[in-house]
Amino acid sequence: MKSAAELLNYKQKNKDMDEFIKVPMSEKLAYCFGDPALTLMYTMTTTLLIYFYTNVVGISAGSVGMIMLVSRVFDGFSDVLMGTIIDRTHSKYGKSRIWILRLAVPYALAAIVLFTMPGMGPVGKVVYAFVTYNIMNTVVYTAISQPFHALGSLMSRDRRERDVICNIRMILSITASMIITAFTLPLINKAAALIGNEQAAWILVTTVYAVVSVFVLLNTYATCTERVKTAQKSKENIPFWTALKATVTNPYFLIALGLMLFYTVYQIIIGTDLTYYCQYVLNDVDLVMPLSASEKIATIIGIALLPKLLPRFGKRSLICAGCILGIAGQLLFLMNITSVPLGVITCIMRGFGIAPFYGVQYSLPSDAIEYGQWKTGLRIEGLMFSSMSMGQKAGSGFTSAIMGAILSMAAFDGLKATAAEQTSEAIAVIKGFYLYVPIAIWLIMFLIALCYRLDKRYDQMMKELIAREGRTDGDRINDVPDGGQINIAIGRLYGASGRKIAEALAKKLGCRVYDRQIICLLGEKFGMESADIGRLEKYLEFYDENETLTFSPYSMPGTLVAEDVVDTRVFEEQSKIIMNLAKKAPGVFLGRCANFVLARFPHTYSFFIYADDDYREKEGRDYYQGQTLAELKSRDEKRNEYYLRYTGTKRDDPKCYDMVINVGKTGVGGAVQMILDYVEKKEQK
Repeated sequence: MKSAAELLNYKQKNKDMDEFIKVPMSEKLAYCFGDPALTLMYTMTTTLLIYFYTNVVGISAGSVGMIMLVSRVFDGFSDVLMGTIIDRTHSKYGKSRIWILRLAVPYALAAIVLFTMPGMGPVGKVVYAFVTYNIMNTVVYTAISQPFHALGSLMSRDRRERDVICNIRMILSITASMIITAFTLPLINKAAALIGNEQAAWILVTTVYAVVSVFVLLNTYATCTERVKTAQKSKENIPFWTALKATVTNPYFLIALGLMLFYTVYQIIIGTDLTYYCQYVLNDVDLVMPLSASEKIATIIGIALLPKLLPRFGKRSLICAGCILGIAGQLLFLMNITSVPLGVITCIMRGFGIAPFYGVQYSLPSDAIEYGQWKTGLRIEGLMFSSMSMGQKAGSGFTSAIMGAILSMAAFDGLKATAAEQTSEAIAVIKGFYLYVPIAIWLIMFLIALCYRLDKRYDQMMKELIAREGRTDGDRINDVPDGGQINIAIGRLYGASGRKIAEALAKKLGCRVYDRQIICLLGEKFGMESADIGRLEKYLEFYDENETLTFSPYSMPGTLVAEDVVDTRVFEEQSKIIMNLAKKAPGVFLGRCANFVLARFPHTYSFFIYADDDYREKEGRDYYQGQTLAELKSRDEKRNEYYLRYTGTKRDDPKCYDMVINVGKTGVGGAVQMILDYVEKKEQK
C-alpha cells in the first residue's frame, strides 16, 4: 500500500529539474497560496490572540505579556533546531516539502486547540494559554513554516523567478492578513450572535480557517518541486557550529534579519494597537475594518508594481523610499489624531511604504544564501530561514510582552469597553504605540536598508557561482590528459529524450547541464527584465526567420541607458557565454548550437539524438504535456532554420557530430552508456 507522501507526489512526474527553469505559473500559485494558509493561523495568534485573551476569556494584559515573553526562550531554541533538521533532511520527497506534508494537519489542530479555552480559574487559564500557545507557535508553526520558507529558495535559482514568486506570495499573504485583521472580528461577532456563545464562535471560525489551510498546504506539497540540488549534492552534514558561524557572519543575512525583526515589531504594534485605538480613541471598534483594509489594499497595489520597479531601482532604493513614505504618513496623522479620513490617508501611505520590503522579505534571505555560498562555499537554507523566523517570532513575542506589560502598568482593563472607563495613562499608552513608535521603527528600517549593496553585485556573483559549481568532483572519466575536463554538446530532435540523456550524462560526469542558464546569463548581459527574458527564450525556441528580435530592455542598474538587441548579437553573445562556460566550468550543453560553437575545443564531443515517430509521439504525450508529433516536428523545423542561418550547415548533418544515436533503439540508458564509452576511449588515446 502506497504512503500518503507517495500518493500525493503524483504531480512530480516528468518535472523539469533545471535549477534555472522558468517555474510554471501553476507551481508558483501552489507555493504562493501556501503562505495565506500559514498566515491565516499565524495572524490569528499575533494580532487577535491578545484581544482574545484579554477581552474574551479575561486574562490580564500583564499575564499575556509574560506568557509570550517566556515563550520566546523555547521558541528560539525550536527555530534553530528545526533549521538544522531541514539542512540534514535527505528524503526522496525533498528536504522541505516532506515536512509540509507531515505537519499540515497537526498545525490546523493546534490552532483550534489554542482558541478552545476550557472553563477554569484565572491560574488555570494562564497555564492552558501558556501550554497551547507554545504547542502552536514554538513547536508546530516553527516546524511547518521553516521548510515552507526554505522551499521558495529551492524551486529555482533564477533571481528574477524568485522575485516574482515572492511578489505573488506576498500579495496573497497580505490579502489573507487583511481578511483576518479586518473581517474576523465582525465574523465572530455575527457567529456569536447566532449561536449565543462568543468563545464557541471563535472556535468555529478558527476551525473553518484551519480546514482550508490543510487542503491548501497539501496542494503545495503535491505541486511544488525542489530543483536546487546544490545543497543536496552531498549527504554530508555541515557541523552545526560551522553552519551557525557562516550564518551569523553573513552581512546580508543580518540585514534581512534586522529588517524582518523591526517589520514584525511594526506589524504587531499596528495590528494589535489598531483595535484598541479604534475602540478607545476613535470610539468605534468597527473602524478597524476600513483602516486596516485601506493599508492592506495599498500594500497589495505596491507589491504588484514591484516587478516593474525592482529592475530599475533595486531593493535598497525602494525599501528606503518606502520608509520615508511611512514616516511622512505618520507625521501627517499627527495633525489630527481623531480624523478618520486623515487616518485612512495615513494607512494608505503606510501601505505603499511597507510594500517594497513586504514584497521582497523572503527573497532577501535567498539572496543571502547565494552570497554565503559564494563567500564561504557553504549553502545553508534551513538554519538561515529558521534564524529569520526566530527573529520574526522574537520580534512578535517581545513586542507583545512589552505592550502587555506597559498596558498593565497603565492599569488597562480589557473588560472595560469605553475610554471613560479606562485610566488616562492607559489611553496615553494606546496613543503612543499607534502614533509615535512606528516613526522610530521606520527610521531604523531605513538605516538598515542603506547597508544592502547586493543589487549591483548579484548577477556577477551568480555567474561566478555557476562557473564554480560546474567544476565539481564526481564520477568523471579517468585519464583526462593535462587535467582537462570534458564538454559534451547534445543536439536532438524534440521528443527524442535529449534532455533526459543530458541530465543523466551530467549526473555521471559530476557536472552541470547548461540550457536555460545560458538564457538567464544572456538576459543579464542585456539587463533584461523577466518578461523580456521570456520573450528571448520564446524567440530562441520558436525561431521565425521573418521576425527580427528588436526591443529595448531596461539597462542594468547603473548604466543609465537602454540597449537595442538584435538577433545577430543575441547569437554572438550566446556563443561567447557557451565558450566561457566551456573553459571555466565544463559540462553538458543542450542545444544552443553548442556543437558548432565548441567544434574546436579540446576534450569536447558532440552527439545528435533522434528517434522514430512512434517514440517521439509517446514522448510528446508524456514529457511535453500532450504535444502532438506534428507540433514537435514544427519546432524542429524552426530550430533547423535557426541553426542553418547562423552556422551555414544543417542541424541534423551527421558530419557535424561525433556520433548520431537512435534512442528508440538504445533507450535512454543505452544512449548514455554509448556516449560515455566513446568519450572514455577517445580520452585514453
